Amino acid sequence: MPHINSRTILALLGLIFLTSIVFVVWPTLDLKVTAWFYKDAAFPLAQNGPIESFRLFLWDASLVILAVFLLMTLASALLRRPLLGLPLKAWAYGLAIYLLGPGILVNGILKAYWGRARPFSVTEFGGDRLFSRAYAISDQCAANCSFVSGEVAGTAAMSIGLWLILSVWRKKLPKAIQTALAALILALPFVVGVQRVAAGNHFASDAVLAGLFVALIAALLHPLLRPLP
Repeated sequence: MPHINSRTILALLGLIFLTSIVFVVWPTLDLKVTAWFYKDAAFPLAQNGPIESFRLFLWDASLVILAVFLLMTLASALLRRPLLGLPLKAWAYGLAIYLLGPGILVNGILKAYWGRARPFSVTEFGGDRLFSRAYAISDQCAANCSFVSGEVAGTAAMSIGLWLILSVWRKKLPKAIQTALAALILALPFVVGVQRVAAGNHFASDAVLAGLFVALIAALLHPLLRPLP
């Protein structure tokens, strides 16, 4: 894992603060980004079969990785030994990121209570709901709302988990494969975020903040769960 210290946490807090300021002060930025993908009164990429299948594959993959971390945490605790080269604290670390990030913060709190309507349902894009800026609590959505993206959060947690596993096994892999896998892992949340915005399911702020929130949780948990690879 990359070295994480107080500077990393402060940098993430600063990035979240600046990103939040941009989207709160200029809420129309969300609408302008979404408008790039809105053509002929529709979001064409929302109807793209291969892209939608790939999105669903990544969503299923994130659930599989969650299950792996849960099972490995339990097994490592029961057997009292490392599994697949990772100690119990490392498996628990990955599991905790999933539970606190996508689980509690994103789906349990923000998506459940902030009530932000999704792009495809607001009046600017052919719907009947009112647009609300990032962080604004609204009554335009009753459940599974737009703020923030659960799929980006889940993919970010998956990427951190995969990076954790790669950090143990990287020495057994050729350098080129290490680099390719690292690039792929880092790209996954970005790819999912772009797809969610392009399909009219999330605003840009939903996607960006979801990834940053999960990254912050991972950074905050890291010092508490040492030693890690």
